[in-house]
Amino acid sequence: MFAVKKTITLLLFLLATSISAQSVKITYLANEGVLIESGNQKVLIDALFDDFYKDYLSPSLELRSDMISGQSPFEKVDLVLATHIHRDHYEAQISGDFLSDHDESKMISSAQVKADLKEKYVNFSGIEGQIVAHERDLFTIREEVNGILIHAFFINHAGGEQTSNIENMGFIVELGGKKILHLGDADMKIERFEAVNLAQYNVDAALIPYWYLIDENGQKIINEQIKPKNIIGIHFPKAGSPMALEEIAKAYPKAKVFQKSMETTRYE
Repeated sequence: MFAVKKTITLLLFLLATSISAQSVKITYLANEGVLIESGNQKVLIDALFDDFYKDYLSPSLELRSDMISGQSPFEKVDLVLATHIHRDHYEAQISGDFLSDHDESKMISSAQVKADLKEKYVNFSGIEGQIVAHERDLFTIREEVNGILIHAFFINHAGGEQTSNIENMGFIVELGGKKILHLGDADMKIERFEAVNLAQYNVDAALIPYWYLIDENGQKIINEQIKPKNIIGIHFPKAGSPMALEEIAKAYPKAKVFQKSMETTRYE
């Protein structure tokens, strides 16, 4: 009897381990927009926007339609994360339509984004209950939303005084036993990174603006403050930059830079 119980316990342990260590798939959509999947859990980050800014890749009309209507792989999205209010990361009408058509989805963002939705989206009252909004300058917020663990934090938007009013958030998403970091358009002031202490999370994959990978201070933040196991460059311009790609390859030979919509990478 003891041997049987021991075997059952071992099998349950192995099952739990296999569930918690599923592979994680990241699909690039546009600019900094990604879909992260593991098992039946799905998270969209900075994906619901239009082509307002021409220099950066935006979701095509067909792709936006697929997301809103829930065509594969966008059916049953658990979380929508928006790092900040800029139109190459978030747009009120598209985001509102998505939430209206996906009552299973929750959205996490800043109070600034929620206020923008309230002002611009006609049916805001119908989606307000799906939105979790955080106030600027809080340190890391740990929360579980729709069964997914999120660590959210604020780091000022790149650009100094010119963009000082923009509330930029970063997120660490825990899926399939992996921790995926997304920085939005965070500036490269090391003091805030020291305060947030991202290295403590043992990040498996970091989605980082590509300019960090070719800037001395950005590299210092990656190497000393984040220490990710894998790096993915995002926010790469449509016009491209062979020189930047060469510099990235020298500094981080194993890094990937997303450039084409619907390209994917997977972590086991």
